[in-house]
Amino acid sequence: MKFVATIGILLLLGLTSAVCAEEARTEILQFAKSATGTSVTGSISGYETMNYKVTAKAGQQMEVALATSHTATYFNVFAPGTGPGDAAIFIGSTSGDRFATELPASGTYTIQVYMIRSAARRNESADFKLRVDIDGNHSSHPRSRGGDRGQTWAYDARGILPCSAGEPSFRRDCPFQVKRKSGGAEIRTTKPLPEQGQRVLYFDNDRFSTDDNSPLNWQRQGDNWWLAAGQQEYYLIPDAVIWGG
Repeated sequence: MKFVATIGILLLLGLTSAVCAEEARTEILQFAKSATGTSVTGSISGYETMNYKVTAKAGQQMEVALATSHTATYFNVFAPGTGPGDAAIFIGSTSGDRFATELPASGTYTIQVYMIRSAARRNESADFKLRVDIDGNHSSHPRSRGGDRGQTWAYDARGILPCSAGEPSFRRDCPFQVKRKSGGAEIRTTKPLPEQGQRVLYFDNDRFSTDDNSPLNWQRQGDNWWLAAGQQEYYLIPDAVIWGG
């Protein structure tokens, strides 16, 4: 019986590995002769991801833009020598659907197109178009859901905010990035229901405002700010997020 149980476990592990392997597909991007960029189309369902590989040199300008009607589909960018599971240099769920920067290192970059977990659990499907340019001034990028807000920015820190979509306690995790300034900060965070996109908060002189003029309410809770924004958005923002430390 022990032998049979062991075989069963090994078979289960093998099947699990096969499923995980099927969920991630990889494609190497190649530009046509004299071209500075390329566009690809694809589709993902559930936990599937598409990993696009592109090789570039330090100092070159890279631009990546994603067009999709599915509001829970994003992309991450990973530096050479890293990939999904490592720290990304761009996180679409908190920064939008357009990435533009001068590359810090030579090598092969990975662009991962994925669906946020809540949509993946529902096995939703998404068609998309990805445009990648290197050292080119291409004017026909897909339109960004977040406009210029999707461009990479020099944030000071990133992490997770406790958040809620109306539950009695802060049971959710909202990834954020923060850029600090004298007397305040700008915080960009994924909303508690990630398919609803990104929330941008501005903090100045003990007051909050937001980029879309949604109604806000806030109050102190110990060393934190409790903040409600729009509908079904609640955040707990520690002082350390705003001021550092």
